Amino acid sequence: MNILTGIYLVMFFIGLFLIFIFIILHLRYRKSLNAYPVPKSYPTISILVPAYNEEKNIGETIRCLLALKYPKGRKEIIVINDGSRDRTAEVVRKFTEKHKEITLIDKPNSGKANSLNYALKRTRGDLIAVVDADSYPNQDALEKMVGHFEDEKVAAVTSRVLVKNKERMLGKFQVMDYSIIAWTRKLLDFVDSVYVTNGPLSIYRSSVIKRLGGFDPTNLTEDIEITWHVLSEGYKTRMSYSAIVYTSVPLDLKTWIKQRVRWNLGGIQTVRKYYKSMFSNAGNMFGYFVVPYVSASFILAIVGILLFIRYVWVKGTYQLLSAYYALQGYDYFRYFEFSFSFTLLIFFGALFFICSIFHYKMGFRNSETGDKSVLKILAYSVLYRALYIIPLVAALYKLAKGDLRWYTK
Repeated sequence: MNILTGIYLVMFFIGLFLIFIFIILHLRYRKSLNAYPVPKSYPTISILVPAYNEEKNIGETIRCLLALKYPKGRKEIIVINDGSRDRTAEVVRKFTEKHKEITLIDKPNSGKANSLNYALKRTRGDLIAVVDADSYPNQDALEKMVGHFEDEKVAAVTSRVLVKNKERMLGKFQVMDYSIIAWTRKLLDFVDSVYVTNGPLSIYRSSVIKRLGGFDPTNLTEDIEITWHVLSEGYKTRMSYSAIVYTSVPLDLKTWIKQRVRWNLGGIQTVRKYYKSMFSNAGNMFGYFVVPYVSASFILAIVGILLFIRYVWVKGTYQLLSAYYALQGYDYFRYFEFSFSFTLLIFFGALFFICSIFHYKMGFRNSETGDKSVLKILAYSVLYRALYIIPLVAALYKLAKGDLRWYTK
C-alpha cells in the first residue's frame, strides 16, 4: 500500500468515525430533539436587524418580528440601515411611525459586524437577538429559546433555519442541506458542541457579548466567530430545534458560490484564530471536540483536493515520461509504481458512501422534509454535495492571494 492510498484511507476512517458519532447521538437523544426549557420568566430582549439594500424583504421581516409571542413591553426592535442605496430606510420608517418598539438607525456602510456593534451601544435588553433582514421567525421562536438562558453558563442560543424559497432545483437541494445541518447541529447540542449561532436568528446574553467587545468586523462570518469566542471563554451555546426561522437562499449557482466562498473564508479565519484552544481549553468540549472537529474538516477537505490534483499531475507526467523513454528503448520507470490501491479505496469508499446515505436518511426522517428515497439522497449527494469543492477551492485561492473581501449577494 503506497502513501497516497494510506492518506485517503485515514480520511475515510475519520469520516466513518464522525458518521458513527452522529448516529449514536441520534439513537440516544432522538426523543429529546424537540424538547426545550419552558421559561419561568421573560428577560427583556433587543432584536437587532442589520439591513443593506433589503427593501424587498425588510417589511415582511419586521411584520414577523412584531408578531412574535413575547410579553408586551419586554422586547424592542432595532433596524440598522447600513448605508443602503435603495428604499430600505423608507420602508422601515413607515413601521416606526406606527410602532414605538421599533427604532431605525441610519449609518454609513461598514458591514454587518460593525452595524451590530454600533447598535449594541443603544440596546437596553438583557438579551440580544440578531435577525437577518431576509429571515422570518415563527411566532413562538423566542419563547422556545429564552428558557435556555436560565442556565447562567449559557451565553448564546441558536434556532433551526429552514429554506423559504424552494422554486428551483438548487433551492430544493438547499432545503435538504439546511435540514441536515440543523439536525446535525442539534445532535452537537447534546454534547455542548454547538459551534455556529446562525445569522437568521440567534440570541445572546447581552452582558457577555458586550464584555467580549461585540462582533469581530474583520471576520467574514461574524456568527461563527462570536460563537467560538463565547465557547473559548468557557460559556455554553445551545440550539433549540423547535425554534424555527425561514430564510431566503440563493437560487442561482453564481450567488450560491459567492455565499459559500464567504462561509469557507470565514470558517478558515476562525480556525486560524482559535486553533490554540485545542490546548488551552482542553478541559471542555470546545477544546476536546469543536476545534479539532472543524479544523479536521477543513484540513481533510484541503488535503483531499491537493492530493487528487497532485496525483493527476504526477501521474500524467509519469505516463508522459514513460512513453518517451519507451520510444527511446529505455524502460526506467518499470522500477517505479505510482498508483492507488483501488481495491482498498473502492471498499472503504463504498462503505463510507453507504454509511453517509444512511446518515442522511436518518436526518431527513427527523426533519421537516420527511423521509427521502435513496434515489433523492443519491441525487443530493452526487449532484449537490459535489459542488462544495468549487467554493472551497475558490476560498483557498482567495486566501492565498490575501483577498478577504466581503462576499455578499
